[in-house]
Amino acid sequence: MVWEYDDEADAKESGDSRRALVARITRLRADLSETLARMDEIRQQVIPRIKADYATKIGVWNARRIKTELAARRAKRRYAMARARVNRGEPVESEEITKALDAEFADWKRLMDEKMRSLNALLRWRSGRQRMPAGNAEELNRLFRRLARRFHPDLFPGDEERAQYYEMACNALADGDLDMLRALDVATADWVDDVDYGRLTEDELAGEIELLEDRLSSCRGDLNRMVSTEPYTLRAKLDDPEWVSGVVGGLRARVEAFEREKTHYDEAYDRLIKEDR
Repeated sequence: MVWEYDDEADAKESGDSRRALVARITRLRADLSETLARMDEIRQQVIPRIKADYATKIGVWNARRIKTELAARRAKRRYAMARARVNRGEPVESEEITKALDAEFADWKRLMDEKMRSLNALLRWRSGRQRMPAGNAEELNRLFRRLARRFHPDLFPGDEERAQYYEMACNALADGDLDMLRALDVATADWVDDVDYGRLTEDELAGEIELLEDRLSSCRGDLNRMVSTEPYTLRAKLDDPEWVSGVVGGLRARVEAFEREKTHYDEAYDRLIKEDR
């Protein structure tokens, strides 16, 4: 019996294999797009809201704690400097002590100023935000995910135009600018969301699958780390009134303790000055 080679059957099998590979690539690109979009949603929307919420509920108290602690430390140190002068039989020079304290606590003051600038920026951001209606928020995220699939640099490496559009989409997402996302969608409605793999061999398609699988695995790992660490994990805590109350209560107690300490050393300093006269 002579074996006859069936060109048609072989071609069909090869075509089925290519279609399966391309279908796998399409699914991987869709999964990667969803994962990348979710990560950027968290960066651009969720985390800024969490940070602003934290600043509003807890950050203001922490800033007050830092201020009162600095004031208490200065008061204690001022008294110690004045007492040392008196013990040496020297007059208490308030201006000299103040200059010495300014130099000694300069780093602490800079740290406090930096924290206050960060806090005020978050409070300003929070004060300028308006809660978006649920329907608009859903459309905002839906449009962003569509545009992420159309523009994301990881899906279209080397395409500078798409990268620029994606940057605009991210900025619009961060600002809650639904009109801008709508405009970007309309302006690029004729753009294809997938790459033409018609010229690639089956081996090259398999290589593309391997690259996409590695990238997807890496992104999912990044996403899991993002949602399992702060600041993301603070979201649930900030929504818990008991947790917030407990943290604020602890900070308030420390503030009150530092205020009492400052009062104690201020009064001791005043008595020392009167005795020195």
